[in-house]
Amino acid sequence: MAKLVLKIEKPLNGYSRTINKIKIAEYQFDSLISLAIPLNSQRKCSLNFKKSLGKPMPNIEHSIINKSGILGFRIGLDLLFICNPSYSSFEKKTVPLLKKAFYITDQTGGWCGVRVNGDRVIEMLERICPLNLSPKIFAIGDVKRTVMDHLNVIIFRETEKKFILFSPSSSSGSFLKSIEISSRNI
Repeated sequence: MAKLVLKIEKPLNGYSRTINKIKIAEYQFDSLISLAIPLNSQRKCSLNFKKSLGKPMPNIEHSIINKSGILGFRIGLDLLFICNPSYSSFEKKTVPLLKKAFYITDQTGGWCGVRVNGDRVIEMLERICPLNLSPKIFAIGDVKRTVMDHLNVIIFRETEKKFILFSPSSSSGSFLKSIEISSRNI
């Protein structure tokens, strides 16, 4: 009898390309979970977050990256995301610890990630992103929820010229096409 093996399929199938000196690549992650802070539980959640991930819970529109490479970002008063990149060493005990304080939802299959970087990345993003991307306004480690070319996006600034963009996986093809077109037209 044949042995069946399940394989994870990434929304953009490992896409990687350079257009006009802008590197566009699928941001590979193994899990993405949302953490909702229950009413009147900010203090408990803050303590639990630090205990679980080794870093303080970020303020709204800011992020942390812990020593294992796990990206945590807060996009609202009571909403955070924890992204476990494919290269990190996410400990299995972390999620049960977080469940003690937060409401948790697995968002892994619902999102795709695209990393964009290069000398002209700001020019490319300015064509599709309504945010002020000046480093004085949108600093390294900042994260915001916005719209790009009529698609919902979470944008995270990794370095001055490197960003990770998250969009619903159901629109991953349109999202990637928008980035490619903007890259070609700068």
